[in-house]
Amino acid sequence: MARIDALTPAFLVVGPLATEDDVDNLRGYAFDVAEQMGAPTTYATHTGHSITDFAAVFVLGSVTDLRDTPTLVLVAEALAAGVPVLEPQGPQAAGRCDDCGQRQTIRTVTDEYGDTTCATCRGEAVCAWCGDDADVSTEIVERGETWLPVHVGCARGVLPVAA
Repeated sequence: MARIDALTPAFLVVGPLATEDDVDNLRGYAFDVAEQMGAPTTYATHTGHSITDFAAVFVLGSVTDLRDTPTLVLVAEALAAGVPVLEPQGPQAAGRCDDCGQRQTIRTVTDEYGDTTCATCRGEAVCAWCGDDADVSTEIVERGETWLPVHVGCARGVLPVAA
């Protein structure tokens, strides 16, 4: 994955939206994507997204099981634009980063030696606020419908200041 610009969502997460529980599940899945992929991730509750602004679309569930119009529209736009549409990996593919131990349920990546590595240990994760390399001192904060991995010290810049 290429380095990202500050506060620019790299991934879009789509899925069922029919109930509040569906939206909560979608929000939680987007958190997991942001944490494990080390990049800003937006969860889509409407069709007002420019699909080509994202590196990939992650689907909560299977594309063949989708029924919500906004989700179907976004998946169709992604496929038409050549943006990768990624379904969840099966539990048998999940692993843990050999360096830091982070559980990899979204996308397990192995290096040329067969070692499992997370985005942070591969050097792909960056702080969405300052753009510097992310490291173990990051946290995932929510801004609107986007989860942002940021350094602990940068979180104040992302979160609204209390009145």
